[in-house]
Amino acid sequence: MRLARFSALFLLAAGTVGAFSLTLTDHPLQAVPHQTTDSSSSHLLHMIETDGARQTAETLNKTHKWSEVRQAVSSGQLDTARVIPALMPLADASTARSLRLAMRYALPAHPAAVLASTTQARDPNFSIQAVCSPEGMPRSWRVRARQAVMAMHDIHFSVRADTCLKALDGSAAH
Repeated sequence: MRLARFSALFLLAAGTVGAFSLTLTDHPLQAVPHQTTDSSSSHLLHMIETDGARQTAETLNKTHKWSEVRQAVSSGQLDTARVIPALMPLADASTARSLRLAMRYALPAHPAAVLASTTQARDPNFSIQAVCSPEGMPRSWRVRARQAVMAMHDIHFSVRADTCLKALDGSAAH
């Protein structure tokens, strides 16, 4: 009987010490990420609509998930037209440059999605001139981007496409 009481007391003390030591960890437990079948841009758009752009950007910073935004841009997901303008102003300079570069590389493959994500304002990161500028890009990119933009026949993008073509030709002021 004495051994049983001693064993029970020992287990109780060990459980209490174990639980206490778990509270002393210097980093919080990480939540299991929710797997979604939605596209990255749809998921990001939902986050923006639910939590707001600032909170979404902070979450992307904390979880190092800006790659999801780059992936959405690179794959030409249509919701990027609403995601990029909401998040780009909140990104740090390095992230903004990498997002702009992703947009530039996606331009030949997904001109409509990329141009829809740009602004006509003179923003150094995601204006039409910044995204369509051939500066620093290979000549083959310029040729492919020009062909892709010229092949667009959507009246909603005619002004953006013309502006982009001027930038690709180097005739737009930066």
